[in-house]
Order: sequence, then structure tokens, then C-alpha cells
Amino acid sequence: MKPLLFLAADYANITGDGKLNVMGIFNDIFSYNFPARHTSMHLVGKLGAELGEYGQKRDFKIMLLDEDANQIMDIAGQFEIPKGERGRKPEVNLILELKDVVFPKPGIYQFVLLVEKDHKSELSLYVNQIEAPKLPRE
Repeated sequence: MKPLLFLAADYANITGDGKLNVMGIFNDIFSYNFPARHTSMHLVGKLGAELGEYGQKRDFKIMLLDEDANQIMDIAGQFEIPKGERGRKPEVNLILELKDVVFPKPGIYQFVLLVEKDHKSELSLYVNQIEAPKLPRE
């Protein structure tokens, strides 16, 4: 498998005819307070199959690491690689909806995508602390 795409977005889906829709791609998260909770995000991965992989099942794992390489969370699953059609190499779309991800402190976080324990891609998220707006004085 070779990585074709790995990103974070507000929303993603696959249409009935196989189109991948992605809305609101981002790499930055902003919060007034920490730990910060991101209520909903979609991780989107697209992998291209190599010859000899068609029709096989593969295990995947996505880990979230902080900038000190401490693991915050992980998600594991399995997908099946479709057979190639009309001479085209098959692609696999992974869409994972993550709810209430907690970022303990500001900094750089990494989502790491592994397939069969082999590193395929990583995605950096920059979690930033911002100041709360000051209320006007009366």
C-alpha cells in the first residue's frame, strides 16, 4: 500500500458512486483553555494498492502522539483491498469520525497511519492557545 492522502477535516463521506467528499480541511486547532476538547473531526486516508495485494485484508492503526511522542489515543481496524478493474489499481478510502478528542496542552500533535505495522503517513496538527476576547468595560 502506498499513501495517496492523509488529512483532518470537519466532515467527509463517500458517495454512492465512490466519490470522496471532504469539507473543511485543517491543520490548526485553537482553544482558550487546556485541556482542549475537539468535539468532532474526520480523519481521511486514501491508500493505493500495489500489485499482488488485490483482494487481501489489511490491519491498520492510527495513533495520536504529542510532541514528546507520548501516545494520546489509537484506533485500529481492518479493510479489504478491492480487486483491480479495467487495468486500474484499486484505492482504499479510510474515513474515521473522531468525537471529543482531548489535547492536554498546546503544541504539535501527530496522527500516524500504520498498515500492518508499517508507517504509511503522518499528519501534523498544531494546537494553539489563544486569549479570550476582553469584554468591553461599561
